Amino acid sequence: SKLQQIVLPRSKMGAKSELFGVFRVYWSLLLGNIVEWYEFAVYGYLATHLETHFFRGSAVGVWLGFSVTFLARPLGGILLGWVGDR
Repeated sequence: SKLQQIVLPRSKMGAKSELFGVFRVYWSLLLGNIVEWYEFAVYGYLATHLETHFFRGSAVGVWLGFSVTFLARPLGGILLGWVGDR
């Protein structure tokens, strides 16, 4: 039908070359995401140590420091995206 011709390509679905092409495009996104969530996990694991040694016993300070990264990344992406587009 016409819908299948539009949606499905004529090549074999799931071919090895297609999978390699997808991996080649998205590997950097996957790697960046893994590193980002690893960083968040390590920070959460070390929160009690950071609280006693860096934030003078302030749990609120630890979590404010953690939350700053959630704000800095999108704002940095917007700023660097704007700079890159110029």
